[in-house]
Amino acid sequence: MQKGIGTMALSRQDPVVRERIEWAAVQVFADSAFHQVTLQEIARAARCSLQTIYRYYGDERLGSKEALLNACLHHGLEQLAERMLDHLAGIDTFRDRLSKVFWVVLDFFDRNPQMGRMMINSVYPGRWGSDTTSGQQRLTELFLSGLREGQEAGILNDQVTAPILLDFFYGVLLRIAQMHLLRGRPGRMADQHGVLFDMLWRAITV
Repeated sequence: MQKGIGTMALSRQDPVVRERIEWAAVQVFADSAFHQVTLQEIARAARCSLQTIYRYYGDERLGSKEALLNACLHHGLEQLAERMLDHLAGIDTFRDRLSKVFWVVLDFFDRNPQMGRMMINSVYPGRWGSDTTSGQQRLTELFLSGLREGQEAGILNDQVTAPILLDFFYGVLLRIAQMHLLRGRPGRMADQHGVLFDMLWRAITV
């Protein structure tokens, strides 16, 4: 067990090394449950020493493996949130905004299947939303505001709260993505975006 190795400040870390470690960690976490993964496996995949991982993510007493998983998850979700915000710019109609979010998520997991498998295998439900990034927070606020507008306009079901509508929307979307990856289905999920979104739209509208 490594002890006594101080964590290096983020400003002093080499972003190339950090990216390589997190890329390797995603591959390893994607193939095994969190409790089965060892830092030694990740170090081998990243072609770095254990000491480097401890310096970048804390020593073993502070939970380097959990800190590394969190870093991978937060980096992936921040990328996804930023893509959503970029794609939502300039879209006026309410239905088209929701449709674009739906497409962006499917396309993200088509392009990053290992990130999706990591979330399935290693990210427990209690970890979701425990430490959101600024991009995720902005997206959630924007999304909730839009859902409330849809309810007030009589377009969306107003018999439940906007946060429940948000959970329903993401629940359906993430289930589709997860099962596509778990079952190894052929083709891109985003290619079925139109019919899948139409099904969801009918479920949440009045």
